[in-house]
Amino acid sequence: MKAIVVPDPSAGLEAVTVADLPVPTPGPGELRLKVAAVSINPVDWKLVLDHKPEWSYPHLLGLDAAGVVDAVGPGVEGWSVGDRAVVHNNLWKPGVFAEFCLAPAHVTSHLPEKVAFTDAAAVPCAGYTAYQGLFRKAGLGAGQTVLIQGANGGVGGFAVQLAHQASAKVIALCRPEHFDTVRRYGADVVFDYRDADLLSKVRAETEGGYGVDVMLEVVNPGDARKSLAYLHYNGHLVSVDPLPVMTDVPSYTYAASIHEVGLGGAYHAGHVPTQRDFARIGDDLMARLAAGKLDPMVDEIIELEDIPGALDRLRRRAVTGKIVARVAPV
Repeated sequence: MKAIVVPDPSAGLEAVTVADLPVPTPGPGELRLKVAAVSINPVDWKLVLDHKPEWSYPHLLGLDAAGVVDAVGPGVEGWSVGDRAVVHNNLWKPGVFAEFCLAPAHVTSHLPEKVAFTDAAAVPCAGYTAYQGLFRKAGLGAGQTVLIQGANGGVGGFAVQLAHQASAKVIALCRPEHFDTVRRYGADVVFDYRDADLLSKVRAETEGGYGVDVMLEVVNPGDARKSLAYLHYNGHLVSVDPLPVMTDVPSYTYAASIHEVGLGGAYHAGHVPTQRDFARIGDDLMARLAAGKLDPMVDEIIELEDIPGALDRLRRRAVTGKIVARVAPV
């Protein structure tokens, strides 16, 4: 089968290439998907620069795929050959940028007939991250105020949509050229993240000027105080990038709850309940797609062999929205 791989342990981003690999056989608890579409995420190029010791080579890249179940491994219930599916896969294992891939059945979501494979593939990594951060971690609810960094990006864009649908007040940060798009996603207020008066403007949008209930942070500021300043006392800071440094944060100043969001960690930790929740989150988001309530933010559709170039563009931040690759007709 045609696949996108890292050829050896010393390879960098420039060495990612198309290769021919054997079609894998599903083991206990696994599904094999005939892959229709995959999406490319920043984590994909970052992994090329951070090879995992569990990898064997050539290593198959990719985390997000949509397709049709082609084979069912021993012990799997609730799935049949021909079922449509979408998955966020395990970064410690061979990936999904191929004509066929393996997926743990317990993390895989059923895909409604009316949802296009290219739309479904765009959602998992960024969408599940936004969902987990806002709802599983911070417990965002109606009437609360949330501040979302990078609101035109993958995680940020899904977070704006989901927070708006939860009847929260959404304050979004991005560049001015993206203001209209972010408002269309559901942002109530949009600011340029480079504004010198950003802190006072954000606080002015909150009840009593105390600060927001939740901040979703996708770019690590280093010193945690730079983000905590936007929160009211007892607020929630959700960090998608590595956690900010708490060293200089005085005690009894913020009393904030700090949440780390890292989907891949659930696999490495072996925490099956969290893994199973990926399927529940996926079911919810696919239902929203089917109902026309979620914009998958697909900005570009490419072919499988174009993925190496797309990874480089993502690294250079020369991308807006989601890039999806068509793999094979199903």
